Amino acid sequence: MLRHPAITALGASTIVLLVVLVSLASPLHSEFYHLIGPVRAVAVPVFLNFAAVWLVLSLLLAWGRSHPRFNSWLWSGLGVGLSWKIITNWYVLHESPVPVVVKTIFLGVVCLIFFTWVAWRSRIRPILYRAQQLAVPILGFVALSGMAMIVQSVFFTWQARHLNAPRPLHQRRGDSASSPRRGRIIWILFDELSYRQVYEHRYQGLELPAFTQLARTATVFTHTVPSGVYTEQVLPSLMTGDRYDGVRPAAAGWPLEVHNRSAGMWETFNPRKTVFQDALDAGYSTAIAGWYNPYCRILPEVLDRCFWTNHTVVPGDMYPEQSILWNSEQPVIGHLVNLARSFHLFPRQNGPSNPIRFHQQDYRELAGAGDELLRDPSADFILLHMPIPHPGGIYNRRTGNFEVSHPNYIDNLALCDVYLAHVRHELEENGTWDNSTLVIMGDHSWRVKLFWAKSPDWTEEERIASNNVTFDDRPGYIVKLPGQTTPSQIDEPFESMRTRELFDKLLKGQIKTPEQLRTWVTQRP
Repeated sequence: MLRHPAITALGASTIVLLVVLVSLASPLHSEFYHLIGPVRAVAVPVFLNFAAVWLVLSLLLAWGRSHPRFNSWLWSGLGVGLSWKIITNWYVLHESPVPVVVKTIFLGVVCLIFFTWVAWRSRIRPILYRAQQLAVPILGFVALSGMAMIVQSVFFTWQARHLNAPRPLHQRRGDSASSPRRGRIIWILFDELSYRQVYEHRYQGLELPAFTQLARTATVFTHTVPSGVYTEQVLPSLMTGDRYDGVRPAAAGWPLEVHNRSAGMWETFNPRKTVFQDALDAGYSTAIAGWYNPYCRILPEVLDRCFWTNHTVVPGDMYPEQSILWNSEQPVIGHLVNLARSFHLFPRQNGPSNPIRFHQQDYRELAGAGDELLRDPSADFILLHMPIPHPGGIYNRRTGNFEVSHPNYIDNLALCDVYLAHVRHELEENGTWDNSTLVIMGDHSWRVKLFWAKSPDWTEEERIASNNVTFDDRPGYIVKLPGQTTPSQIDEPFESMRTRELFDKLLKGQIKTPEQLRTWVTQRP
């Protein structure tokens, strides 16, 4: 049974489409969790592509059984194609590009086999035949895994069918409307903001006037200890005050399970035990405009207003916002284009790549959503989670626009400064800057060793700025209190895990001056 052409084709199809299948079949549900579009827009094309590849290969393999010469050429093509797919699948699943040396060796081996076959066809043909006989049962066992992945993908897709259906937000009662006399609390999280890069050792020639101006009337923490290095773990930790080192979303998007590092166990993330519930209890109106994490799915019951976005290319070169028909074409086109580019047979497009364009789109949408909140004084407890300075670069600091050629982290830092100046302008325009509390921070620092130095987009400027890929784990952390007019600096180590505790003190009016803030930081029991 494992030698039937349909089974062999199923195994080959599994290898060809493994990357897109894994994204749907994974019990981690990472693709579902961060998906902003309808699930059907990316799931149905995967199933259609798998069915099409399987059907075509089944027919070809069945035809080849009765046509030996065709069968020989067919299996030669399958041998080369599937071998290359296994190699590329390995690197894609490990989130790294295929090294040039691997491409060169593979091409050399293929050429050697071809010329050997041409020169000694009669001798090499039995070897290739035995290789085919060995490959058939192997593909049969791969087919069993493929069937399991298909079944699991269909099941998870069904569970996620209402993934981004709007969930009801918190309904504020009329008698709990926020007081116009109370100062606003605005939490700005710049993703991957490094203290070292902003204040301690700026890249030569990089000017950050808004951050410099802010430091003159704010408290700068010089030694913040991050709660982690992954945004999806850090934000729930900051909101609850518990350190989480793992997240496990359901296929439906919620509830979210988090792994409590201190307790050593998994637990359900409870929005009622976050800083946003604390703000509601204190009479504040809560709002988020945030990136990457699906805030409107996991926190709706404690938010009066919510917007989140995370435009991305999903495996198979598909876009969640596109139609099923459009996405169905992309895996085929993507396979052909990537194969051609791997051997330099197809030129790369000029201009920003899709990830850069989507990152720019995220920024623009979040800036617009944030402006709506900043211009509405009734929104008085706000989280603005911005997708910068997180690489890749989306801004040209030299020209001051989004037309980029080789953007990097340094450019994104300059954009952070532009955005901070914009926030200040908006608050000054509506007269709430002086009376507002701003907590500006990074969720983690610049992860040069973990990710970015391995990227093909890594630049010489970034190497110099990072002190030859030296990881400094201190994220930026700045607090501007209402009416603060003098600078302050806290050099003692400060656990960012205490962010919820800090907000609770601010919500209750227990920290009003830089001196009280310093006392609270340094005199923790």
